[in-house]
Amino acid sequence: MNTWLKHIYHTLRNLLGGHGQRMDKRMASGKFSRKTVLEAIESVVDGTEPKMRYESSYKKLLEKSVTTSLLYINDLVNNIPGSIDINRKNFASDPQVHAYFSSTNEIKDIFSISDELKSFFDTTEHNQAYALLCMNHDDKTVLGMELHNDVLIRDVMQTAVNFSEHKVMSPTATEDETRDGIKKCIFDGLITHALKKLIDVKSEYRELQVQQCSLQSRLRSRKAKGGGLNQLLISADDVDSECEGILEQIAETEGELKKMPPQWELPNYYIEQVNNILEHPEEFIRLEQVFVNINNMGIKVSDESSKDGNCIRLDELTIENVLKRVVVIVSYPRNEMQSD
Repeated sequence: MNTWLKHIYHTLRNLLGGHGQRMDKRMASGKFSRKTVLEAIESVVDGTEPKMRYESSYKKLLEKSVTTSLLYINDLVNNIPGSIDINRKNFASDPQVHAYFSSTNEIKDIFSISDELKSFFDTTEHNQAYALLCMNHDDKTVLGMELHNDVLIRDVMQTAVNFSEHKVMSPTATEDETRDGIKKCIFDGLITHALKKLIDVKSEYRELQVQQCSLQSRLRSRKAKGGGLNQLLISADDVDSECEGILEQIAETEGELKKMPPQWELPNYYIEQVNNILEHPEEFIRLEQVFVNINNMGIKVSDESSKDGNCIRLDELTIENVLKRVVVIVSYPRNEMQSD
């Protein structure tokens, strides 16, 4: 999972709300070419369970859910705002850039240590790179100073907006290429998520089988102890009571095993499990837009406040049970890279 996380980040919950009919229409109108959908299906099968190909109609069975995920990811990434220029000049003039970094030196350090960005500039002649910038975001309560009616008040409780753990990912020559790369990485992440689900299912099945064998062995052992000389030491009631308890556990385990399909139906079962995930990509990854009003010191100010403040839009990407990051598409010039 670390490999695909290394490339990704961004986007939304709001897009899916009320978009069901529109998505169906776009599917019908061929938003994606047949070739694109078929290639995506093969990626899903290769990345989760190749045995799904034993079902002759696996492509047809996966087509709708794969298309749903492609549409969702496409909308999600396209909803990311246009790129912002990161450079020394914009640090002073752009409130958004100023909010993300503490200084121009921090900008240079963060971008110059990116192996991907260095590799991009080393292997191309482009003087500008587009990339995905990911950051952790949190609020901290601090004691500061405020001016009230020309009187300086000390030890005022304030909320500082802090950005940390900056990562520069997937640099390309154009913004469109960067968006395409993000879409692919998110889809790959969704495939990995489906794979984990199948691994969990298979693991649970094996555990039930092992448990069943263990219970059967215990039952045979217990019955054997109830015969021969052991009859002098153990009452029949004790043996019967323990055997009854083991039989109950065996029955429960058998009930769980019966919920799993027989071997010849497993390809269809795997397809069903994968479809359950790909039909609901919003449960795995989503984007929320948050607006914060902060001053040049990175302190939150209320919307009603007369103090100078800048309204900053934060696009927070949440990957279920993995991470939550602010994501931005950025451009960065070669001439501001720190030389080795």
